[in-house]
Amino acid sequence: MKLDRRVPGRVAGTGLASSRTRFERRAAAARRRPRLVAGLLVGVVLVAGLVAWLGWFSSALTASKVEVTGVGAGAAAQVRSVAGVPLGGPLMRVDTDAVARRLVAGKAWSGVSVSRSLPDTILIDVTPRVAVLAVRNPRGQVDVVDRDGFAFRTVAAAPAGVPLVSSGSAQVTKAGVTAALQALGSLEAALRADVSGVSVSSADQVSFTVQSGDRRKTVVWGGAGDGQRKAKLVKILMGQPGSTIDVSVPSSPVTR
Repeated sequence: MKLDRRVPGRVAGTGLASSRTRFERRAAAARRRPRLVAGLLVGVVLVAGLVAWLGWFSSALTASKVEVTGVGAGAAAQVRSVAGVPLGGPLMRVDTDAVARRLVAGKAWSGVSVSRSLPDTILIDVTPRVAVLAVRNPRGQVDVVDRDGFAFRTVAAAPAGVPLVSSGSAQVTKAGVTAALQALGSLEAALRADVSGVSVSSADQVSFTVQSGDRRKTVVWGGAGDGQRKAKLVKILMGQPGSTIDVSVPSSPVTR
């Protein structure tokens, strides 16, 4: 019997050719990879350059309008006026930080956010301050303050629905505002209607006058805390002798 000695040779040759082909393919792929990466990087740079050119130098992305959120239409006009956004130029050249600084300096808003929105809009979102007290300071001016004691507007008279208090210092602190609001909020409506002359000392201590019929009492309320307890004591002690009711220490109320 004759053996075909050429068969093993053909199998070995085919396997070697296959390995060589796979190696050449991997080598070719490795050579192409740097070119692909370089191409992608060039593409990214070109796109970034195009966006920068459109935003900073082209008229394609022109700042043409200002959108305001957080307030009603009437207040939005005031926001736009204070913001002073320059329109008509490239959108990316609008200095949003400068716009935000102008709004913060306006004092009427506790939160301010300014951003750009393609293709042509400056977005402004504001949180308006809410008046909780009108404070007559030692100079005779009436400052409208928010819950943090921040005076954001000076007016001739207290706005409707905003309690007027006097202050022994140039500015009422947050603690003083809290104490005054608590005092007024804790009293029963009938008694609160008789309250006048609310004052906050430099030490954040509250006092006020209650005129009920022919009885006139000065109430030393003190600081914040124990509001309901103090209010009950004031109601009880209104009928006691003396012109002053001191509930600043509610565990030891005093009339004199």
